[in-house]
Amino acid sequence: MAKIKEKTLKKLKRKSFWPSIVLFLSFVVVSVFIVTVGINLFAAYIIGAKLTGLYNQAMDTGIMIERFVQRGDNITNAVNYVNRYSRVPTDVYVTDAEGNRIVSTGGSMPLLDEKVNWTVGVDNYIAYMDSEWDYGTEALGDIESMFDFHIPELVDRVFDGPPRGNKGRKNVHDQWMGASIMEQPCWMYVPMHLNGKRLYVKCNLQIQRQDFFYILALGSAALVLLLIPLVFLFINTILNIRMQRRVTKVLYMDPETGGNNWLYFQRYAAKMLGSGWNSRKTYAIVDLHMERYTNYLSCYGSKQGEELLECMDGFLRARMRRKEVFGHYGKADFGLILQCEGGNEEECKTDCYRRLRSLLAELAGLQPERKLHFHAGVCMILPVNATDGNWYQKRKNIDIDQLFSFANTAQDAGHNEAEQIFFFSDRLLEEQSWEQWVENNMQNALAAGEFQVYLQPKYSPTDKRLVGAEALVRWNCPEKGIIPPGRFIPLFEENGFIMKLDDYMLSQIAKLQAEWKVQGKKSVPISVNISRAHFTQEGLAEHISQLVDSYGPKHGLIELEVTESAFFDDKNVLIDTVKQLRAYGFPISMDDFGAGYSSLNSLKDIPLDVLKLDGEFFRGEDEMGRGSIIVRETITLARELNMRVVAEGIEQREQVDFLASLGCDMIQGYYFAKPMPVAEFEARMAADA
Repeated sequence: MAKIKEKTLKKLKRKSFWPSIVLFLSFVVVSVFIVTVGINLFAAYIIGAKLTGLYNQAMDTGIMIERFVQRGDNITNAVNYVNRYSRVPTDVYVTDAEGNRIVSTGGSMPLLDEKVNWTVGVDNYIAYMDSEWDYGTEALGDIESMFDFHIPELVDRVFDGPPRGNKGRKNVHDQWMGASIMEQPCWMYVPMHLNGKRLYVKCNLQIQRQDFFYILALGSAALVLLLIPLVFLFINTILNIRMQRRVTKVLYMDPETGGNNWLYFQRYAAKMLGSGWNSRKTYAIVDLHMERYTNYLSCYGSKQGEELLECMDGFLRARMRRKEVFGHYGKADFGLILQCEGGNEEECKTDCYRRLRSLLAELAGLQPERKLHFHAGVCMILPVNATDGNWYQKRKNIDIDQLFSFANTAQDAGHNEAEQIFFFSDRLLEEQSWEQWVENNMQNALAAGEFQVYLQPKYSPTDKRLVGAEALVRWNCPEKGIIPPGRFIPLFEENGFIMKLDDYMLSQIAKLQAEWKVQGKKSVPISVNISRAHFTQEGLAEHISQLVDSYGPKHGLIELEVTESAFFDDKNVLIDTVKQLRAYGFPISMDDFGAGYSSLNSLKDIPLDVLKLDGEFFRGEDEMGRGSIIVRETITLARELNMRVVAEGIEQREQVDFLASLGCDMIQGYYFAKPMPVAEFEARMAADA
């Protein structure tokens, strides 16, 4: 499920709403650009048309003057005559080739040093500034700079009401629309054939109300046309953002708590810890675990369990600080990332411990009518050591699952202790690494014969004769040397490999007994441990019988030891299996009797041949006090039930004498011998014979 959600998130990233936003903003920019360029081009077109009209008007004046000059009039008379009788009078200025004035009309003249080239289409017009007009500091070459005005003033000019008193609505409207709102005087050069003389005609460039409205209408039409796709893109972008947020919320929502799920925790915890801004801070990743949640469900139902998880989620949400993350891991486990305060690791650890202790106390009181138990495993995440003054140095290789597994390991390590908060340490890491090494190498070790059989002799306490042995296993690893069973047997029992090891040990002992028989050597019964996990196997008795028969020794020479803990599993299955094994001729013994919670019902219901007393009966301050009474009565009980008794862990002469006086059948312990290789045991057995 987590992988499916991860893939969905990757698809969402590829289909992010950012492309929609970029497309929307790009379209806005392009639209503004198109409208601006269109308005500027239309304005330039209007101004160009006006310039062309003014130039044509100036050309008409120049042509009239040229005609009079060609008929013999001097230039002065021609200018005066045209200016006097022209339908549209205008000022004229004439100079010789060097720029000296010959004749002029009007009170102003062109500033011949301020030349401007206007290009309209393929036409180029030359104009000059007027001497009496205040142009300010703007250059006449920029058409827009010719109009020195303020926007409010222009608006007032444009929207001044039409003049009153005129007859006829149409005339009034035409006059109002045709009224000038801006004027710009200039002198246009008119190229004529006047015997080297230069002619300049004064013109007024006018912007009328109708020009403004034409530009406004064009801009409005363009905006309306562009607004339709713009609105569509805007709505589409908003819908994409909302859709992605909804899908993301669904992916990050835990179905049981309604809050953040583990995927949310993984992504945001990695983002927080990987940030360079947080690299100098100390964090703790916490596995918050509720004890016996399965029992809670059995008692109160799944609905009550979900309500409890929702309540826990709400509580944690209220207690989390800013920039801290939590999420539901599974069942009644929550993952937390807490920021720790302190100047060093120990102070940060203390701060984390105090805070978690308060949280666990409050969680225990979520349902006052019910007793809730919580534990927490903690893995500290220390600051990054900055190098070369680089304070923005990120943490590398952040693996949230690995860090949480460390916290989970710490929580499991103290699972049965009274303390509620456990910190992950190097020792736990070494144990975890060791467990991983064992699991990686156990199969190859079995195939390579690295598991070796050791035998610990059993002696009669009366005549000190060798009467039996117990098969023990040692792992002779080429890399790590001899590994004691306490380092790997518990792991094998957890991962199920103990069943293969049991079969291996049975095979080795059956083979050894068969070899002794063929070689004519003395043979004694050897006991082999059968783990409690093996009793879950269907047809166990037949399986053991076939395994031993493949080598051919007598079944009575192989004693099968069952640990006391096996008697607390499925009792009926155990009884049936034991009866079948005894029917096949295998003696059955109960190992470590008294080490756990011994039940006399086990002795009553299960037919056993041998009872092994645990060595703890013979150690401690009361080794020969109250314990001796229990040993005496147990041996008496065993004899009444036709069982032989073996006392293991015997190390002192007084213990041997005491057991001999009680009629104990066999003694196993360091007083007589430690576990030894098969060759050494054979030599001892030969000497005893």
